[in-house]
Amino acid sequence: MKKEIFEWLKNIEKQDGIPPDSVIAFNLGLMESDQGFMIYFVGAFEYSEDDDDWACLEPPTKPYRYLRLPDKVQKETWETVLELCKNALTELENDGSLNKTLIKNAKAITTGFDEGELIKIR
Repeated sequence: MKKEIFEWLKNIEKQDGIPPDSVIAFNLGLMESDQGFMIYFVGAFEYSEDDDDWACLEPPTKPYRYLRLPDKVQKETWETVLELCKNALTELENDGSLNKTLIKNAKAITTGFDEGELIKIR
């Protein structure tokens, strides 16, 4: 799943370019849709480690900002999907791959399901 997420982020960068420095935090949100488990990409001008409300942003309107997660995870529970995404993003952060994408200058990167707590990746 790491490869799919990395390529997806690179595609968003091709479409939108590098965000301005005023966008300091990014949430790679998770959701379940009619198509299955998805991840989506949003940025924010503010961030609070103590209050997840910073990530309560309008959902993306551009279809390429959503990625259907690989088939192999579609039959998993939401808890397992969350753990798999957290692990993939943490590995991408630890190996420096996220620094090769449009979120390289992020102060904070999080993931999580819309109704749950966010997990800090950076």
